[in-house]
Amino acid sequence: MAGDPKIIVIGAGILGLASAYHLLKSGRRDLLVIDRLQGAGRGNTARSAAAYRDMFSSELNRRLSQGSIAVYEQIQKETDIGLKRIGYLWLKTAEQMRQSRASLDAMARAGVEFETLEPQQLRKLLPEMRAGSMVHGILGRNCGILNPNLLCRFYEKGIMASGGRLVYGAEVTGFTRNREGLIFGVKVGEQILEGTVVVAAGVWMGATLRLAGLQAPVVPRKRQLFSISAKEGPLRQLLHTKGFSAHNLLPFTILPGDAYLRPATAAFILGFANPDQPPGLEDQPEAERDFFVQRIRPQIEEYFPPFQGAAPEYAWAGHYADHPADSHPIVDRVGGAIIVGGDSGSGIMKADALGRIAAGLYFGMDRVELGDGRPFQVGDLGLKNRRLAPEELVI
Repeated sequence: MAGDPKIIVIGAGILGLASAYHLLKSGRRDLLVIDRLQGAGRGNTARSAAAYRDMFSSELNRRLSQGSIAVYEQIQKETDIGLKRIGYLWLKTAEQMRQSRASLDAMARAGVEFETLEPQQLRKLLPEMRAGSMVHGILGRNCGILNPNLLCRFYEKGIMASGGRLVYGAEVTGFTRNREGLIFGVKVGEQILEGTVVVAAGVWMGATLRLAGLQAPVVPRKRQLFSISAKEGPLRQLLHTKGFSAHNLLPFTILPGDAYLRPATAAFILGFANPDQPPGLEDQPEAERDFFVQRIRPQIEEYFPPFQGAAPEYAWAGHYADHPADSHPIVDRVGGAIIVGGDSGSGIMKADALGRIAAGLYFGMDRVELGDGRPFQVGDLGLKNRRLAPEELVI
């Protein structure tokens, strides 16, 4: 870490990497990324469900995800990041359809690619599914899955190719300030490095800013995932469902109770964003078998009997960096530092757009061009005078 860089990015998760990548692409060369873990994307990025969608109730969130998805699809043409456009399938009750109508109408007007599937269509595509209280399916087309490690590697390589530096296994323990009292450097052990600081530490944003006596409106919430083998029998047949996409995979499927099935290699990843989970940060979170048995499997079994009695081969846990005020990300200056975060569980699918916006904020730009060619006002993700209706489709 010899020499003071012009920019210091705290965090080598997907948001920190994307921010560093676009800062370098925008012309800044002397940049350092610091992470306390031993490699890129080793925190909650690696522990996520690693999926993407543009189906949000908020126009702002849709634009962020669409801008990022356009970039990821282009990357996939050049280097494999495991991207598969398999769709998102929401199974909804009559009441849920009524509650979702305004959001669906807004998405339709905005040109979001989705269709409503009638019960007979679903029975034809998924003969082993029990309808239960479900009356319709909503299939989002511009949605799918990817490999978070490969995506992080793409940005990491781009950072190094542009002259940026990455230091792993180094923890920021404090900040330095300039004459105006604004953050203008970090302390790493006994070393002090000065430059513009970008805090992209995910769920550790609050703890990081507290080192400078500042607060962040980001709340960590534990999330758990469980891998069920689908190498043979009915589960393998369900995994390789035909008719939804060219990949012949079951879409990322969200049940009426909000538990979900995410296809993987010869397996399903099952998850559920427990609304009763209290906020809090666990340094080494672990998945709980009782949570799977009591809260996830009963939801899945009700609609997909092949999961009856299934036990996970693997399980892990991470956190959402929840922004409870409105579930939209934050890109702003706080105490002299630039903060990027509060993605509320959708960091991967918006990362490229947020990296461009962070770079725009650093260079004093009013607006930036996202990956799909559309402009975005940098100030729209600031905290001052923020008037955003809460996002309704948080999974």
